[in-house]
Amino acid sequence: MNRSTDALALGRLNVPKAGDVLADQLRRRICSGELREGQGLPTERELVEQTSLSRMSVREALRILEAEGLIVTRPGRNGGSQVRRPTGDALIRHLELFIWGRHASLDDLHDVREALEALAAEGAARRRTEADVKELAEKTAALEAAVDDVDAYLAANLDWHKAVARASHNELLVGFMNVLTRVIHDATASEAFDSSQVRASTVRVHRDILAAIVDRDADAARRRMARDVAAARRVALNWDHAHRDRAPQSAPEPPRARPAAETAHHYRSADKADATRNARGTRKRT
Repeated sequence: MNRSTDALALGRLNVPKAGDVLADQLRRRICSGELREGQGLPTERELVEQTSLSRMSVREALRILEAEGLIVTRPGRNGGSQVRRPTGDALIRHLELFIWGRHASLDDLHDVREALEALAAEGAARRRTEADVKELAEKTAALEAAVDDVDAYLAANLDWHKAVARASHNELLVGFMNVLTRVIHDATASEAFDSSQVRASTVRVHRDILAAIVDRDADAARRRMARDVAAARRVALNWDHAHRDRAPQSAPEPPRARPAAETAHHYRSADKADATRNARGTRKRT
């Protein structure tokens, strides 16, 4: 009896590589804690014997895990592979590759940064130590000293924001912030902040954020940081839009870059709003 072969038609099967399968098994055991930090893995020969895989497949699995930061391998007679705890560098490397590989827009990066920076400031106000306060004070002073040099100012500003994230004592947040602040810093033209007036206004806002962190006022720290990052975003994106590749004359005019005086006015208005809010709070308490 003949049967139709149409019912037996099969699609292409994607069989994982043997090295990938072994790497996945070892990864699961490391992440579950079954294999602890510092614990040695079986030697290449032992893994070949245990798995019946080729030496090439075993080596490929170990290379994958080492690239992921899950093991460290030392060659030689007394070498071998040991489990290690992933470092922040591994997160930074993979997240940077994802951002650049997906061509994430500067606007999207700022969206995420605004949320995380506010969370970092709030966490810093709740969990900061005296050592954190000392570091933040030093970073703030360095930022103020660099206000007349735009490149030095941007580098000092980057350090300041990283210090706030560290003061939150949230390792995952620190890892994300290290990536986002660096990527945004690299993608932002220094000319966007070519105004000493804007830079001086930013320093004043940073001092207000520091004061909230010192006072353990989490709400004020979050609010002030959100306002600071939003203002910096407008400066960077408006400059980027205004100086992007020249469009043909028939194209719409690019968005107007916010003048330095207008941006500085935004900071002064925010300062007055905080002062008014604090005054109201004082009257309520009395």
